[in-house]
Amino acid sequence: MKRSDGRTEPSQLRAFAASQSLLNRADGSAKFSFGESTVIASVVGPAEVKIRDEKMDEATVEVIVRPAVGFPSTKDKLLERALRQTVEPTILAGMMPRTLIQIVVQIVQEDGNMLSTAVNAISLAMLDAGLPMNSLAAAVSAIIDQEGNLLLDPNSKELENASSVHTFAFDNTTSYNLLLSHCIGTYSQEQYLDCLDACKHASERVHSFIRTAVEKRIEKEYQQLQSS
Repeated sequence: MKRSDGRTEPSQLRAFAASQSLLNRADGSAKFSFGESTVIASVVGPAEVKIRDEKMDEATVEVIVRPAVGFPSTKDKLLERALRQTVEPTILAGMMPRTLIQIVVQIVQEDGNMLSTAVNAISLAMLDAGLPMNSLAAAVSAIIDQEGNLLLDPNSKELENASSVHTFAFDNTTSYNLLLSHCIGTYSQEQYLDCLDACKHASERVHSFIRTAVEKRIEKEYQQLQSS
């Protein structure tokens, strides 16, 4: 089948793109894209935390989402909650008690799969910030369209024809633990499990891409040090 953006397979993901250390005022930052869907994430911390938000035995993790246009909406607040619940388990917060880890997500361009795009951008930004972590989150979305087809990494046009939307995030441990299961719409148990399996395999490709991107960056920095 031919998809609206030219892809020829239901399981085909759009091209990945990533870069790190974009923002000087943040401890870590990164940009991640699925095709035209692009997010920039920044991390500040561990930093001083307000007394009302202070946790005695671990760091407080805060996620702020800024839309591409206009002011934050209820949808953005729900996105903040989902993102925090996804990435917080990957941070060794107990090593940074009574501090704040603030993560800011800037939506640059929106063309579907934004929750997944944001998760992947945050993972790269946290790596860039050097936060102590126990694992790395990677996420992919899928839809079941009105005809019953399962499509990975849907764009905005495909989302308009979706019967259900599913986003899953996994860590990169040997157990490949599920960090996020975010589903909207009407679907059967079989369709849920099919989407879960497809996104799990696709997220392995995202993990591999992130690992390669970081390795290339480290290699480039090493070469620059050697030549200076």
